[in-house]
Amino acid sequence: MLAGSVSAQVIDDSSIQDAQKSGYTFVEGMFVAYLADTVFPGFIRQQFRNLELAVLDEYIKPMVISIVNSPSKESVDKLRNHPKVRAFFRAVPRAENTEMEMYLNDSGFSEDQKMQIRNKVDQAEMYFIELDYSVNKNALKTLMSQFRDVAYKIMSAQPRSVTLKAEPGNEPLLMDKVNNLPFVKSTAMIGTIE
Repeated sequence: MLAGSVSAQVIDDSSIQDAQKSGYTFVEGMFVAYLADTVFPGFIRQQFRNLELAVLDEYIKPMVISIVNSPSKESVDKLRNHPKVRAFFRAVPRAENTEMEMYLNDSGFSEDQKMQIRNKVDQAEMYFIELDYSVNKNALKTLMSQFRDVAYKIMSAQPRSVTLKAEPGNEPLLMDKVNNLPFVKSTAMIGTIE
């Protein structure tokens, strides 16, 4: 997406003129298409290539969640190997570990006590999970219902969009055509505020 731009929904030419009178300037030769929340990059590139529409920019990212509790090892392993999971990351904040290690070394704890503390910290590890592109919020609920002891938080579930190239002046006509595609939710002109 273009940095610093504002999107405005366009209904017809009079809407464009009204918006321009109130301080908006529309970028010529491009517009944004907002996509269904289950599309993936290869599919979108192919669809627009088939329609002979140039994709200038795309923002299509899969949903990312984090586990916010300490589920069983069995659940973690099952989730890690689930076919809808693209990537599974275990994260332990490095700064916290460094500070903890300095504290443990200066504390006078025995080696056994240090090991017990480290084990407790390892149990508090955090997991980040990148899901398949087909997983939206509804599919996530269904997927996670299989893991009763896993509490999660959605970290990223951004709207999927592409910026498409258009002949200057033909944006509204092309937007109408693109808006009729089954995987497109809506289209918008790209505008800036003066």
